[in-house]
Amino acid sequence: MTVHASKTDLRKRMEAIRSSIPAEERAAMSRSACRAAIRMLERMRAEAGDRPFTLFSYVPFRTEADVTPVMRWCWECGGRVVVPKTIRDRKWMSLHLIQSLDDLEAGAWGIREPSMSAPALERLSELDAMLVPGLAFDAKGGRLGYGGGYYDAFVRRCRAAGEREPFKLAVAFDAQIVPDVPMDDHDFRIDAVVTDRRQFTSF
Repeated sequence: MTVHASKTDLRKRMEAIRSSIPAEERAAMSRSACRAAIRMLERMRAEAGDRPFTLFSYVPFRTEADVTPVMRWCWECGGRVVVPKTIRDRKWMSLHLIQSLDDLEAGAWGIREPSMSAPALERLSELDAMLVPGLAFDAKGGRLGYGGGYYDAFVRRCRAAGEREPFKLAVAFDAQIVPDVPMDDHDFRIDAVVTDRRQFTSF
């Protein structure tokens, strides 16, 4: 089976698995995973010194782990939160600073996004960490996204510009951990994944 076919098959299976988790259980597991993520990010925030800690977060959609507690933590500790706005015809994400979840509106695919009037983050090197969405992850930093390639393109953009890459963290349900995620050469690996039960770091 080709890598492409393996990815397609795994996406179908993981979407079904994640959707089968009852909403109340997903909420509880999200809270648990977010607590673990915050503990990890707290150490990074302490290393940031006097400058504001800057977090790039996706906005949770459908059955994804709800990472809004991590966003709220960042605001509460005086940090900055940026979220992406998808520019579909360019396969591009522009990053915009938001002050609260109220700054979001319906965007591409029904996912909440910032308005274009929200201040843009121009210097990607200011990002300390990014919360990376996905369907499946493994203990080696492998990640299966949704097939759009937006996050892969974003990481390539950081590298092409010679920018410091943010710490790439996935917040997921334990059922999303698989033995091995099929990867292409252009796929990036994450730095850590935390679930409601365990975590993998320093791949």
